[in-house]
Amino acid sequence: MEQVSASYNLLKTEVSGFTLEKTVKLMKLSFSRVLLTQPNIDITVDQWVIIQLLHQNHSISQHQLAKLAFKDAPTITKMLDILAFKQIVKREIHGSDKRKNTIELTALGKIKYDQILPLVQQFRHDAYEGLSHEELLGLDKILQKIFNNLSKHH
Repeated sequence: MEQVSASYNLLKTEVSGFTLEKTVKLMKLSFSRVLLTQPNIDITVDQWVIIQLLHQNHSISQHQLAKLAFKDAPTITKMLDILAFKQIVKREIHGSDKRKNTIELTALGKIKYDQILPLVQQFRHDAYEGLSHEELLGLDKILQKIFNNLSKHH
């Protein structure tokens, strides 16, 4: 029994996070290339993440958006400046606190979302080729466990 436990613990420390990291980087690079083939879109992968989060959450604070996107305050501010310049998002002063902004998609932002979503769906379909529904659910469950473990420390 002790031998099994020792080999299991060794496996846990030897499984490379590199595979996960290189897969994430390759997915981002590959999707970036997909977006670049669509000159009328003019959106980066990171900007897409912001657009998708705003579509899901409608009108949220800049602070909440930064947390959801895992971006620091200066980075999210710069990204929102660019998206506002492109007229994809708008900032509204939040109620009585003039220091806080609420962010939402503009009409053009909603159009961009509708243009990009089919590209995302096709990209994911191609990336997940050969994986069964059960395997995808299992992958999601495993990734969520790893995420939760790491979130405990932040």
